[in-house]
Amino acid sequence: MSKQAVTNSMSSLQMRHEETLVELELYKLLVDNVQDYAIFFMDAGGYIQTWNKGAQKNKGYAASEIIGKHFSTFYLQKDKDKNKPELELKLARQYGRVEDEDWRVRKDGTKFWANVIITSLYDASGTLIGYAKVTRDLSDRKKYEDGLRKNNTLLKKQRQELQLLNVSKDEFISLASHQLRTPATGVKQYIGMLVEGFTGPLEPNQLTLLEKAYESNERQLRIISDLLKVAQVDAGKIKPVKTTTDVYELVCSIINEQQDTFTERYQTVVCEKPKSSIKAKIDSNLIRMVLENIINNASKYSHEHKAITVTINQVDNRVLISVKDEGVGIKEADRHHLFQKFSRIDNDLSTHVGGSGLGLYWAKKIVDLHNGKITAMSEHNKGTTFTVELPI
Repeated sequence: MSKQAVTNSMSSLQMRHEETLVELELYKLLVDNVQDYAIFFMDAGGYIQTWNKGAQKNKGYAASEIIGKHFSTFYLQKDKDKNKPELELKLARQYGRVEDEDWRVRKDGTKFWANVIITSLYDASGTLIGYAKVTRDLSDRKKYEDGLRKNNTLLKKQRQELQLLNVSKDEFISLASHQLRTPATGVKQYIGMLVEGFTGPLEPNQLTLLEKAYESNERQLRIISDLLKVAQVDAGKIKPVKTTTDVYELVCSIINEQQDTFTERYQTVVCEKPKSSIKAKIDSNLIRMVLENIINNASKYSHEHKAITVTINQVDNRVLISVKDEGVGIKEADRHHLFQKFSRIDNDLSTHVGGSGLGLYWAKKIVDLHNGKITAMSEHNKGTTFTVELPI
C-alpha cells in the first residue's frame, strides 16, 4: 500500500472516530437533559454509574450522592427483604428486559408510583457489561386510577343498596295493595247493596251520594289494581303463558265489553277486519289488559262524537295492532314521559278522567315480556296512534 493510501485510510478512520465522538456526545446530551424520565446506567452488579437530570428530579439525589450506590436504594424495605432488586436483574439477564410498576422511595423518604424498565446490555463478545434503567413517575395516574376504583366500589355498593330498597319497595307495594284491596272490595259490595235497594228504598239525595261514593271506590280499586300489577311485573313475578290467539277476535271482544262506555261518550269505535285471519302466540289475558288500557285511553282522551279506529296487520312474522283516536293528542315535549312510571300528562281532559299514571308503564312492560314493542305517534289537538307490535 502506498504512503498516500495509508494517509487516506488513517484520515478516514480519524473522521469516523470524530463522527462517533460527536454522536456519543449528542446522545449523552440527550439522555442527560431528559427530565420526565430517570435514565441511568448500572454495572453488572447493579451499582449506579451515570445519572441524568430526570433521575435527580424524580428521585431527589444529586449525581455526587448516588453514583456508586446500589439501585436497591430506591426500593421499599419490604421489597428488599424479598430480594426483589436482585430478582429483577436476574429476569433482565434471562429475558433481555424486565418491566415493573410498584412503589419506590425518594431521597426524602416519600413514596412514588413508578414504571420501571431494566434492560441488560452486552458487549460485542456477548459479555454482560451492565443494565440501562428507565424510571417514570406515574403517581398522578395511580392517584386517578385509585380514585376511579374507589368510586366504582362505592357505586357498586350504592347500586346494591338501591336494589335492596327497590325490592323492599316492591314488596311493600304488593303487600299494601293486597291489604287495601280487601276492605275496598268490601266497601264496594256494601255500597252496591245499598244502591240496589237491599236495605229498602233510598231518598234521591241519598242515592246520589252513594253513587258518588261507589264511583270513588271504583277509582280506588283501579289504582290499587294498577299498583299491584306494576309491583308484580317489576319484581319479575309475571310470566307470560302463551297460547295461539286470533288477534281480531281478541280486539273485538274488548271493544264489545267497553261498548257501554263508548255509547255514553257518543263515540264510534271500529275494528277493521284483516283480509285473512292473523293468529299470534301470546298470553291473551295479559295482552287483553294492554289493549284494554290503550283503547280506554283513546276514549278517555277524546271528546264526545269522536271516532276510534283499530287496525290489525301482519308484517313478516309480526302482528301490528294500531289504535288511532281523534283526541287531544300529546305535545312533542311530553312524549318522552309516556311510558314512565307515575307519569300523567296534562291536557284538556286530564283533570276529568283521573288515573294513576301506571297504565302505559305496565303495558310496555308486558309488551317487552313478549319481545315486542309499543310506540306512539301524536299531533297535539289532532289525535294519537298507539301501535303494539308482537311476534307472531
